Amino acid sequence: MSLSTRDRLIVAGRELVDELPLARIYAGVTTAAVAERAGVTTGSFFHHFPSAAEFADAVARSYLEEHQDQTEVVDEMVDALEHADLITIMRAALADTWQVMAHDPQIGRVVRGQMLMFAHHTQPLLEPSPDLPDLGAILRRTYRIRQDDAVRGWNHLLDRTGLTLVEPFTVEGIATALTALSLGLQLRHALDPAAVDDDLFSDVATQLTAAITQPRGLGRRRVADVPTPPAADADLSPQARSGARRRRESRRRVTEAAVGMFEHGWESVPASEVAERADVATQTVLNQFGSVRSVAASTFARYLDGYRAAMLEHLDEDPIAALHAALRQLAVDAAADPEPARALLSERMAVTLHQGTKLSETDIRVDVPLALTLIEALERLDLGNIEPVDLASAMVNSVLAHAIPRPGRADLTAELALRLLPTSAGAGRSAHEGDTGRTD
Repeated sequence: MSLSTRDRLIVAGRELVDELPLARIYAGVTTAAVAERAGVTTGSFFHHFPSAAEFADAVARSYLEEHQDQTEVVDEMVDALEHADLITIMRAALADTWQVMAHDPQIGRVVRGQMLMFAHHTQPLLEPSPDLPDLGAILRRTYRIRQDDAVRGWNHLLDRTGLTLVEPFTVEGIATALTALSLGLQLRHALDPAAVDDDLFSDVATQLTAAITQPRGLGRRRVADVPTPPAADADLSPQARSGARRRRESRRRVTEAAVGMFEHGWESVPASEVAERADVATQTVLNQFGSVRSVAASTFARYLDGYRAAMLEHLDEDPIAALHAALRQLAVDAAADPEPARALLSERMAVTLHQGTKLSETDIRVDVPLALTLIEALERLDLGNIEPVDLASAMVNSVLAHAIPRPGRADLTAELALRLLPTSAGAGRSAHEGDTGRTD
């Protein structure tokens, strides 16, 4: 949505104040410079702000923040508790939130502007009002808005999880501490990035949460491992079914919106940009996926139909030919869309190392079930003591690892993966195998 001329002038004023050299700080920003930065005439400036004093007050008031409803974010987090630990979910969400807070240039500019106001917090506004007499009042209201939002979020979280705070802590006190921690680490990171690693905020906040919360009544809620893919909705309670549907819809919406965003890698795409494209809150993206890398990996699901069709074309006549066709198609797709494929391989390896074959609702192997397609063909072969799911997973990882750096060699990539088949499966040198003397 484009900004009005008035808003563009305010943004220009904030930018110019942020860029002032030391020698100009006390001289201030001229109306002409603001108009030029905003791309309007000086006459247009005075049409919206009859005086420089009124403009200065408007810039100061622009730092007031709006309330943000945290209940949806908390609901999504708690809905995921069926398949993951609360602290794990919070740590992942807060780690990605920190990435936005610490590295978004616009947020950094706002923090610096507020710190400039803090340095002059006793200065009255040029046109004060009873509720906003000075710069300090603007900051107090902004921090109170953050505090109130945090309190509502914490109360909702405690209600949904059945937890309570241990004495002497209160929700208001924890909200104050965590909002201050966030701001303090942002300031330290801006001045001395090496002193604040990207996990410090999430680690401190989640460990504090674990230390000061306890279950109401007997027993602490424990989350069991999920040895199989999530149960069908029919097996869940009405509340759980509603949560599952909401999570699936949110993930689908984000995934579809994110297609095509990662041509230069997921590392260059902030979660806020994904959220804007999907028209959801940034925290929704972080809660549902945990990271932008996971979003990028999930977009690879759009190739599943073609990959499966290639396998089914040969399945009845020759399972090995079906495997080769599917793996070759996977190699072609990975080479054509290497960044989502790279994200997919990274996600697959990370979750396998973290939780083995146990699956959760948000597991990338559930979102993009490549190995599941191969199992249909593998179960028709003599694999000895090898589990089909283990072999299918290894084949998929092999193809992704070779296809990304070696585009144009889909047949060879498929043949390399087929060599993982045991000799009892009758793989040998199939009719699909060409000159495999080179593997680089």
